[in-house]
Amino acid sequence: MEPLPHRSVCFYFSSNLSFLTLKGAGFHYVDFPQYCWDSQSRKDELCLIQYCVAGEGALEVDGVQYSICPGEAFVIDIPGKSRYYLPSHAPFWEVLYLEFSKECLPLLRKIYQAAGPVLRLPPELQQAMFHIYECAIKNKLKTFFENTKATYNFWIDLTAYVLEQSSRELSGIDSVKAYIDQNYFRFDLNLDLIAEQTDMPKYSMCKEFHKKFGLAPGKYLRELRISQACRLLTIHSDYTIHKIARMVGYANDNYFGKVFKTVKGVTPDQFRKHSGQYDFVRVIYETQADVYSPE
Repeated sequence: MEPLPHRSVCFYFSSNLSFLTLKGAGFHYVDFPQYCWDSQSRKDELCLIQYCVAGEGALEVDGVQYSICPGEAFVIDIPGKSRYYLPSHAPFWEVLYLEFSKECLPLLRKIYQAAGPVLRLPPELQQAMFHIYECAIKNKLKTFFENTKATYNFWIDLTAYVLEQSSRELSGIDSVKAYIDQNYFRFDLNLDLIAEQTDMPKYSMCKEFHKKFGLAPGKYLRELRISQACRLLTIHSDYTIHKIARMVGYANDNYFGKVFKTVKGVTPDQFRKHSGQYDFVRVIYETQADVYSPE
């Protein structure tokens, strides 16, 4: 198989459908010290995954720095509080990158929550990235639907892999996440209590949690509570808002309603009415292990 050339390609679409799409792809060899992309100053809106083929690169997200070595990739949304560059000690950085539309953002955030911005890719995902790049430069993604199909397949495989790996690898900071997952319904749950129960200094806990999962533990707790509230609103039409608020850790109904609307854009009642338009509601879990089956 002939080696792929170092090139780049971008896509423009005639369709106005809001599907996940590949917007650009490139394979570059970088050896000039000025190489630096600051996501805060960029005007384009996209989700980026950049894979290190050889050499070494660097990524900074919210002030946290990462080294990007061969076999590793990073995922970021642009614009955002991040930048990636060739570090001063590295002679070169050979990278393969894929740029996707903002519709990929929910999956990107899911990956952040599970593993943070830096990922070690298995061979099959490395090959998938190169295959997409090859199709792009050889004009094999000629239609909007061919493009979006390749995009969906890649992001679903990537997200499934990350979630599977994160369920297998348990570290100190994972114990913080596990504690939140198991105690989110407690009214008294706060950062001080979490740090105390997991034997971690609060500052270090918050820093490490954000580094791995891409958001602060307090924000993760809020999103988890609202996610559980959505599930209860959907499958338990007989539960009152008062009862659901308490089941997910909110002692005050009004505050629960404000937080819910901030996160979901609608009130709990509006969310329930929308869900109630269907005859059946099926709860689909991320993995088979999430499904509880009584003996």
